[in-house]
Amino acid sequence: MRTLFVATALVFAFGSSSDVEAQNIGDLLRSIQQGGGWVSIPIEAGKGNFSSIAIPTMGIQLSGCVQVWNGHSGRWDITAQDNLGEGRLDVSAAPGEPVPFTYAPGARSQLDVAFRWSEPRDTTLMLWVGLDGPADGDRDSCQPTTG
Repeated sequence: MRTLFVATALVFAFGSSSDVEAQNIGDLLRSIQQGGGWVSIPIEAGKGNFSSIAIPTMGIQLSGCVQVWNGHSGRWDITAQDNLGEGRLDVSAAPGEPVPFTYAPGARSQLDVAFRWSEPRDTTLMLWVGLDGPADGDRDSCQPTTG
């Protein structure tokens, strides 16, 4: 399994960094319980970036799956770094290709993510971030939901 860090899942599941500021551990647990969500990242000339504020992760280990929406084309290079921990991800994925992750962060995480598309155009990257929860049953975190 590839390593990704919990901040990725948290920031993506919660939305923009301004939304994250108001989140608490209850919001984190609800996000896990809901199984993740879709996020959109603006891409200009084939490139996009995202930086989060430092968020409390309380050392909660998360696992799940990241997947580029099937409607995109080309390949997507994603480089992510937890500036407050040791987590790093370097992956190249095609649309619909699942990228499983696990991460055990410290008390806080701060994320910098760079996206590069093989096509130097403008678009909005649609990215599924699925999260495994304690009572998932047969749900597959790599299977995006429409919710």
